[in-house]
Amino acid sequence: MSTTLTIREFHKRFQKRLKLSFASGQVGLDREIQLESGDNTDYVTVDYLNIIRPSSVVIIGIQEANFLKSLSPEQHQDIFGKFCHQSLSTIILSRDAPSLDTIIRYCTNESIAVFKSQLDDNSLLRHSRYFLNQALTQTITKHGVFVEVHSIGTFIIGESGVGKSELALSLISRGHRLIADDIVEFSSMAPGVIDGIHPGLSNEFMEVRGVGILNIRAMFGSNALRRNKTLRMIVNMIPFTMKNSHQFDRLGNIQQTRSVLGIDIPEMTLPVAPGRNLAILVEAAARNHLMHINGYNAAEDFIERQRLAILANSKE
Repeated sequence: MSTTLTIREFHKRFQKRLKLSFASGQVGLDREIQLESGDNTDYVTVDYLNIIRPSSVVIIGIQEANFLKSLSPEQHQDIFGKFCHQSLSTIILSRDAPSLDTIIRYCTNESIAVFKSQLDDNSLLRHSRYFLNQALTQTITKHGVFVEVHSIGTFIIGESGVGKSELALSLISRGHRLIADDIVEFSSMAPGVIDGIHPGLSNEFMEVRGVGILNIRAMFGSNALRRNKTLRMIVNMIPFTMKNSHQFDRLGNIQQTRSVLGIDIPEMTLPVAPGRNLAILVEAAARNHLMHINGYNAAEDFIERQRLAILANSKE
């Protein structure tokens, strides 16, 4: 889902980072900043003053300020009157922007907060985009266990009681790291990048059926934990039965994916049966995924060698 941020919260969270102070009265604090949508080309979260494509947070630097100072009060009212009826939520003046008393008075009357920053034009725009992108990023919460295996962020899913936490505990005991148990919050941090994190205050506890609550930090040390990781692979644990034995890919040349926040993530279906060392299988899957990233596909290599062997035998 897409989150919003009120001007009150924006000022509270980023006042020090953006070096903000009120240039207007403390008005319009309940106005909301929204993350721009990929399919909405008419909306931009943060940008310099742009009459053709207005943004929610308008940055006014020295060039924009000089342009506005050349206009009459009536033209100011015409420009910002259009902005007020669209997406404008706040205006930030950069360190080098000269005073714009007419615009500040107009915005105050229209309940639009105007801030003054001590950052220069480029720094203000760059920092504002970075902080708001983090604050407004799309997030989703999913049930499962998120671990780092051979540097691969691996999300373990499956029905309740299938053994997700037990598998994660086995991986942790083999030197891999826990990111989140039971509940994972995924965020779209950049195009094609999904970041996973534990949504609570601490990710050091795990619940394992038959054992109870475990403190991973106390048992394995701080190195067994990681705060966040990019999602690279999903492991779907499914109990193995004679009825579903046909659905598992034996060669591994069929790439399954699962969509998370609109991004297709490679998915491995892991049959769960007594006697199978699932931790080793997940380690192998992670290493194999690393090889895929580097351009090597074992299944394709195997099929090609078989083809060449058959071709050679047919010539004899």
